Amino acid sequence: MSFLKNRWLWVGLGILLIVVIIIIAWNSFSGGEPTPTPQDPEAVYTAAALTADAKMTEAAGTTPSPTLTDTPAPTDTDTPVPTADISTSTATLPPSPPPGGADKAQFVTDVTVPDGTNFPQGEAFTKTWRLNNVGTSTWTTAYSVVYYGGEQMDGTSPTPLSGNVPPGQTVDISVDMVAPDENGNYIGYWILSNSNQQTFGVGPNGDQSFYVEINVVGGANTATPTSTGPNSTQGTVTTTAQVTVTATPEEAVTSASLSVDEADVVGACPHTFNFTAQLTLSRAATVTYQLEADTGFEITLPDPTTVSLEAGTHTAIYTLQFTDSFSGGVAQFHVTQPNDVLSDQVNFSLTCQ
Repeated sequence: MSFLKNRWLWVGLGILLIVVIIIIAWNSFSGGEPTPTPQDPEAVYTAAALTADAKMTEAAGTTPSPTLTDTPAPTDTDTPVPTADISTSTATLPPSPPPGGADKAQFVTDVTVPDGTNFPQGEAFTKTWRLNNVGTSTWTTAYSVVYYGGEQMDGTSPTPLSGNVPPGQTVDISVDMVAPDENGNYIGYWILSNSNQQTFGVGPNGDQSFYVEINVVGGANTATPTSTGPNSTQGTVTTTAQVTVTATPEEAVTSASLSVDEADVVGACPHTFNFTAQLTLSRAATVTYQLEADTGFEITLPDPTTVSLEAGTHTAIYTLQFTDSFSGGVAQFHVTQPNDVLSDQVNFSLTCQ
């Protein structure tokens, strides 16, 4: 009996072993999840960090970098804003315009006595200029034309305007004058004055005078013819005849000269030559002058200049720049009006190194 008991015990153990094996095999084929194995928390954090870093690095390699712009730092509203020291400013402020707006004139024409009109000695005449008000103020009867320079020829200064001239309108301005007692060429310069006695005139900046120019070329001659006859009463008849004499006015430009700072230059190119021209006037005149030069090839020279000048010596500076060598260059200063005067020639040359 004990043998049988032991045999059934081993059978039972065998059956139990088989059941355990079947259960294990079933779990393997049915996809059951294994029991997770505990991990070190620090190891989990490190892995996550490395993964994130890898993704950021990958993104940096494929995503274009944004364009950076300077962002101004926040401004503390409690901090006072510094102000400029206007006492050290080098800017030049324009003068305040006269009341009512800017005064400016434009010459239109000579209504009477064109330039170079001939008069006998001592003859009275009236000079009339036509001007246009191109400013923004109205010229009133408080405005006047005043003598500015040259020969006044007994012209009344100031001579008030006869009426108002709004902006954009023209006006004829007249001054009574008398020809001088000696033959010659005479120029008188005149300008306008506003109600504040501020002068203004014509030209781009409204600061140039206008003028009258005449030639005094003759005087008065008296003849006393006598007529007699058998039925006439002897008497004397006096007549006055105007005699016109052609005379050459005194030459206004008495001399002209030209000099150059360097005559023969050897050095780096381009090089600039400086020419100094001078002319001398015996009286006020409107003068036209120019620089003439020749270097053997085509060069561009300044245009002739026309300007009204007072008596005395006046200087003009010219600069000519050259980029190539040349020799035998010559230049001279030429005054073409009111009379023709030519300076001596100056020589200059350039050797580029």
